[in-house]
Order: sequence, then structure tokens, then C-alpha cells
Amino acid sequence: MANAKYRIKKRKDALKELNELVERNSNLLIIHYSCESFYNIKDGRTPRITSIAVRYFNTGQTISFSIHKVAEKQGKLNSIEDHYNELEKSMLDEFYQFVSTHINYKWIH
Repeated sequence: MANAKYRIKKRKDALKELNELVERNSNLLIIHYSCESFYNIKDGRTPRITSIAVRYFNTGQTISFSIHKVAEKQGKLNSIEDHYNELEKSMLDEFYQFVSTHINYKWIH
């Protein structure tokens, strides 16, 4: 019975926190990322992040960061495989620049 009470309280607290976030939605960002398949990596390395999307909750505007977008800007769209490391780093640099200008925002994943 104590376990059920704890779960109910935890759920109420979570709902309260979500409602507070939505009420102050001008500083609320939703983030989603994509990465390589965990199952297709043969050498045991960490899967590469391929894209990140950040959406302003109150306006619906979405900012995207992706390896393909960087490759297109750098004229390397036809040779992505040869430049994956540098393209991923450039994408992450762009993303972290965005993060640095949104420090006071609440991020939800």
C-alpha cells in the first residue's frame, strides 16, 4: 500500500511540475535527437548523433541541426561517409552554440 501511495504522490508532483512548465512556456524547449542504430555498429563504438531538433514550445518554431545539413553547406553532400567525423563535430559545434544562447531555458527531452 505504501508503494501505491508513493507512486500516486510522485505522479501528482510530476503533473504539477509539467503544468508549471506549460504555464511559463516562453522559456520552454523540446529537444529530440537521432543517432545511428545501436545494433548495426560492428566495432563497438558509440553511435554517431546524426541530427538534433529543438522546438520552441510556445511558437512551434523548430531549429534543426544535422550532419546532412552541414554537409550540404560545406559542399560535401556526395562524400558524407568520407567526412563523418568532421561533419558531426561541426553539427555539434552549431548545436552547442545554440545551447549557449539558451542557458535560461527549460529543456524537455
